[in-house]
Amino acid sequence: MAVIISAMMYAAVAAVCTSCTWMDEVWATYNASKDQEKEPEIPLDEVLSVEELLAGDFAGDTVWVKGLVVGGLLSDGSVDFSCEDDVLGTAVVLADDADCDDEDACMVLHLTKKAHKEALGLDQATVRDKIYHKEIYAQGKVSTHKGFRSLTNLCNYKLE
Repeated sequence: MAVIISAMMYAAVAAVCTSCTWMDEVWATYNASKDQEKEPEIPLDEVLSVEELLAGDFAGDTVWVKGLVVGGLLSDGSVDFSCEDDVLGTAVVLADDADCDDEDACMVLHLTKKAHKEALGLDQATVRDKIYHKEIYAQGKVSTHKGFRSLTNLCNYKLE
């Protein structure tokens, strides 16, 4: 009987973890500069490039994406590739190439929760420079934000 109950509990926990529901108190992520929690297991064979995400039909799916931070999104929906404006606190722009300056080759990592910004260190201007042109693995729900394909409801991430 204990084995059956254990199996049922494991299935319930697995269902919650894989559904990617945002829960502040159980968000288990890893920030290489802070060693907060244990590093997420990234299924490398399932990670999409930015190009693959843009080309595929993943709307509403929860996926892993790997990209480089190439800028931030301005309030008018355009991309600031220089990161000179204070744009990285809400929506980080990712691309496959660090030198990308083509908005059509970019996606947005939409940081919908204050905890997302704090976890990545984007709530402090001096830290923003540390993520520009850095590689990030992010898991979230595919959506759109200001006309860009985006990841929202960030579940896990790893900043390289």
